[in-house]
Amino acid sequence: MKPIVNTPSVTYQNNHFLRQAERPTSVVTMVEDLLGRASGHEYNEYHRYHWLSLRFLTYHIGISTLLQALAEESRQRVRALNEVAATLPIEPPRLGEPAAGPWPDLHGQGHFFIYEDEMAAQELSRAELEEWRSRRFYERLQAYNAIPDLNAWLNECIGQARAQFQILKEAEELLSAPCQPREMTVGHVLPSAARG
Repeated sequence: MKPIVNTPSVTYQNNHFLRQAERPTSVVTMVEDLLGRASGHEYNEYHRYHWLSLRFLTYHIGISTLLQALAEESRQRVRALNEVAATLPIEPPRLGEPAAGPWPDLHGQGHFFIYEDEMAAQELSRAELEEWRSRRFYERLQAYNAIPDLNAWLNECIGQARAQFQILKEAEELLSAPCQPREMTVGHVLPSAARG
């Protein structure tokens, strides 16, 4: 019996596309990687804003509502990404929601709920920083993107991150304004309203 030798013959065809069709499904392409990273980033943003919204709930209902709206914006971006991904000439990627993350990091604060001005200012400042990082994340994806169909979506994400950063900045300025009564705070009754 002769040993089998893997040498090309006259009939051997080196066709990259045929080999790609036979590749194992566990191989991840650049497109799938980019879509997965973008989707994972938006789900992380959703969870971060959702938890922060809950933390602000007892401190300032207006800011809590604003943060929940920013969380929903992340969900909308995931939906838009899924729509864009469906138009790409690849097998539809699995961009489902990742498993729920751990309890949010309270950054050394002992309480879950925000209850004082300094704590609120720190959390909004941290949210601004995270939104800046989010914009940089999308700018980097855009810089290295080789998929023209994703350009519009990435540009929209960059624009939304800029707008959300500005919104957070304005919310922080609202908190640092001279002592204004927080009429919108849950369970808080103004002394003048209680008397009269």
